[in-house]
Amino acid sequence: MRKNEYTSVEEFVSQYTGVWNPAEGHWLGLDFVYGGVEYRLQTGSMYNAEDTILEDGRLAKYGLYKKRALSGCYIKSKEKDYELLGEYADMNDLLKSRTIGNVPFEEVIMDENTELIGQD
Repeated sequence: MRKNEYTSVEEFVSQYTGVWNPAEGHWLGLDFVYGGVEYRLQTGSMYNAEDTILEDGRLAKYGLYKKRALSGCYIKSKEKDYELLGEYADMNDLLKSRTIGNVPFEEVIMDENTELIGQD
């Protein structure tokens, strides 16, 4: 049985680039499980007041995070619950990134076993 709710990359992209329109033109974040590990895609910086300027001078628009675990249990605290894996200036860079198991993010987000557990 397919866990993943996305049926196409275009459907995913439209929700995070303002094509699909909940509140201010796009969702801010997506929590998902891939390979038994919880991750978060965040529009903008999760912990910093200012967005990151990448090495090539572009502004980071998306951040990919891994939920921190301690002894097999997820941490629940006011500290940073997520570890930054990578930041990306645009959707194309994000989709091509290989920060999760050296697998292109486009394949991760479309994997039939990727479970979407929350959006905000």
